[in-house]
Amino acid sequence: MKKNTRFGTLYGFELRKIFKNRIAMIAFLIFFVFGFIQGEFEVSGNIDPEILEIYRSLDGRVIDNELISEWNEACDEYGKAINDEDKAYESMEEWIKDIAGWRKAIGDLETDYLYSERLAGIEEAYEESFLNEGEKAYWRAQEEKIEKPFVWYDTFITFGIQNGISNTIIIMLLVITAALSTIFASETQRKTDSMIRASVNGNKELYFAKILAGTTFAMASETVYLIVFLTYVRLRWGFGGLEVAEQIIYPYTQMDLNAKDVVIILIVLSLLGTFMLTAVTMFLSDILRNGVGTMAAMIGGYLGLFALSSAVPMQMKTLSKIINLFPGIQISPRLVYEFRLFKIGGTYLRSYQAAGISYVIISAALLILGYFHYKKYEIKSN
Repeated sequence: MKKNTRFGTLYGFELRKIFKNRIAMIAFLIFFVFGFIQGEFEVSGNIDPEILEIYRSLDGRVIDNELISEWNEACDEYGKAINDEDKAYESMEEWIKDIAGWRKAIGDLETDYLYSERLAGIEEAYEESFLNEGEKAYWRAQEEKIEKPFVWYDTFITFGIQNGISNTIIIMLLVITAALSTIFASETQRKTDSMIRASVNGNKELYFAKILAGTTFAMASETVYLIVFLTYVRLRWGFGGLEVAEQIIYPYTQMDLNAKDVVIILIVLSLLGTFMLTAVTMFLSDILRNGVGTMAAMIGGYLGLFALSSAVPMQMKTLSKIINLFPGIQISPRLVYEFRLFKIGGTYLRSYQAAGISYVIISAALLILGYFHYKKYEIKSN
């Protein structure tokens, strides 16, 4: 008799099971509200909105000797405005001190000094990152592509947008584990797995229905968060300043990117990282057949890798670089400060490029391995 598949029905059934999971729905609602909170406090938590408007009055000014001379006259040796009417110049304090130094008073500055100090700091980062000559040559070539002098824009909003996006991955871990840790475990714990697998669609169709339902939920949750967060920021603060060179936010980066480019990179990495965490969770659920065990393994593994990233010294270059690809570390605006590269087939890949590719490869491998385990478990169970 010809097998009668009902994949759409199975998919819908598995999706409904996820949405009937109260813990998953509570986690999703918290995540949803978190989008509004992030949209507000990633900016207003760092600066008073009225001061923000004052700071933005310098937007579009070229960072040349004229602007730096004005800054020298308006601010004291610690970068604070002498008079209230010059408060806008305080917005440049952090950027200037990032380059000139935080632990000393700053006298009269010139742009030549700032630009040369920036390059000197980058050379120090090369040595601290244990770069080889090929990597150094790559980054020096990237420096040539960066347009100078830089154009100033206040970065409180762009900084908030980038951090608001990168903060999602830890919350997504909780949402994913709450929703999907029992996706394969529930039938086993309820002793209904043998009966389900004996049905017409209890093998391949059911496995892929579960995988598709879990992936749909996770990716939709991440997408909804990003839409909520970015829409709130757009309505509350606007997107002005996204054209600013990333060097105004992180002065030592040599990536020829503006703030909008980094936002796009973070969005893509967040979605791909969510996909990988989803694949890992469903794989563990398939292997362990225990919801609590899956949650413990996911959260413990996440925290363990995060701690390991700070324990592995930079001298262990390959291991350190690989651990750095972990979503909890890589998905951060500070990815622009990662000078170490991955060389594949004579081509250098930046860390975020290697991370995105690795997330897809790992996810695909786990889903395939999970399928073979699912079939083996079915035979053993029957």
